Amino acid sequence: MKMWLRFRLVALLAVSLCAALALGACGGSKGSAGAESETAKDAQEKAQRELPPLPSEAKDMSLPPVQVSTLDNGLQLNTIATDQLPVVYATLVIRSGGESDPPKLPGLTGLVAQMLKEGTTKRSSAEIAEEIEFLGADLWASSDEENTYIGVRALAEHFDVVMAILAEVAGTPAFSNKELEKLKRRELDRLALSEREPRYIARRTFYRQLYGQHPYGTVDTTPRAVKRVRRQDLVRWHREHFVAKNAFLVVAGDVDPDRVAETAQKALGSWNAGKRSAPTYREPPRPTNRNILVVDRPGSVQSVIYIGNLAIARANREWIPLMVSNQVLGGSAASRLFMDLRERRSLTYGAYSSIGERVDIGPFVAYASVRTEVTNEAIGAFFEHLERIHLEQAEPEELVNAKRYLSDSFPLKVDTPGKLSELVVELRTFGLPDDYWDRYRQAIRKTSASEAQYVARNYIRPDESLVVIVGQAADFAQSLQQFGPVTVVSPDGEVKAEFDDKRPNVGATGAKRGPID
Repeated sequence: MKMWLRFRLVALLAVSLCAALALGACGGSKGSAGAESETAKDAQEKAQRELPPLPSEAKDMSLPPVQVSTLDNGLQLNTIATDQLPVVYATLVIRSGGESDPPKLPGLTGLVAQMLKEGTTKRSSAEIAEEIEFLGADLWASSDEENTYIGVRALAEHFDVVMAILAEVAGTPAFSNKELEKLKRRELDRLALSEREPRYIARRTFYRQLYGQHPYGTVDTTPRAVKRVRRQDLVRWHREHFVAKNAFLVVAGDVDPDRVAETAQKALGSWNAGKRSAPTYREPPRPTNRNILVVDRPGSVQSVIYIGNLAIARANREWIPLMVSNQVLGGSAASRLFMDLRERRSLTYGAYSSIGERVDIGPFVAYASVRTEVTNEAIGAFFEHLERIHLEQAEPEELVNAKRYLSDSFPLKVDTPGKLSELVVELRTFGLPDDYWDRYRQAIRKTSASEAQYVARNYIRPDESLVVIVGQAADFAQSLQQFGPVTVVSPDGEVKAEFDDKRPNVGATGAKRGPID
């Protein structure tokens, strides 16, 4: 019996050895062929796998209706009732922003907005903050070119309480001299830091040159204005602009419109009616050729580039087609500017373009930060694309992708009561029709390639553009003449040199200018 087991064991070992030899040295070619066969089979199976389904056509959507009413003093009330969450957002909008700043006090509106939270005639800022925190709520105040905002967010059950706080903050600010002095010190420190930021310098210079004396040309306050402002300036501006007919209230959330109207009347019904503020605009410059302004910043290893022109008002009916065209050009990381200047040429981390939303004429702007040594190449690439958007219609695929991005991302703007209230604020600020957002996605999808090209030709004008570059001018300024006349200035605006191959190299004072050392 033992002999039989020994024989079986030897036989099994022999079979295993033969199998190993067959797969190895004795049958190596067969093994490779088998592996190749398996690889080919896998590739064929992958090729035959079902592709993911294409996205379906975006469905139309309607926003919750806006209930509009007017308080006895003329303040407009907009209510959006939605029970998505047991919260409520209330935003009081004063129809006066930076455009209403006195000429000698740029940024006054922003200072007023910041001071609103620094105490009222009834309570200190600490006491207000303590109550807001106790309620688990938020309180904010801000301003932009068009408006000043005071808003609250809270649980719906606390609506009456937070509305009373909002009314107190908006209607009876203390404008304490002590708090104002603290704010002025903070603002001076902020401005000092901002002066070191090339992107801040580029933005400030770009808008100042683009708009001239128009109010939109001021993007921030100045140290001189901060030092000059007094408490009576804030009080005077607040008294003139914080009136019922120059404001509207937007309330969105889990609320009843009747209760909102009753609460708003109690909180804000005692405001003076006043009148609607009607700011006057100085006509911005209308250039007929391209101009290049270089802000010299010795030691910079990057150049910040802004290129653009005055384009379109937000309420213009061609806004949406232009937005589609801009999306093709530079609206996202999938657009032409980004894919070329970053992905193909490796000139920058990102290149984009945008259209500014303004009541009056808004800007088209293309921008990027690039290495100093590739500044000229980047400017050339920008103009290639700005001219291409004129000369060629968008390719079918990129047009579809641009429209799909804009249309399909819109639901992300309506998924909370706070975002719904922002859309209503936009309606009222820019005078858009009440059903604008219901038709918004359809208008995007209907934009054709020819329409997108037509509006781009009208509103994106590379031959009349302003180019602002902040960087080390000695490395690139003179060679920029190939794109247009070049003026080099210091951050303070002093002319340091001018270059133009079509005219003498003479500066503003008549002195000849040469290369920058």
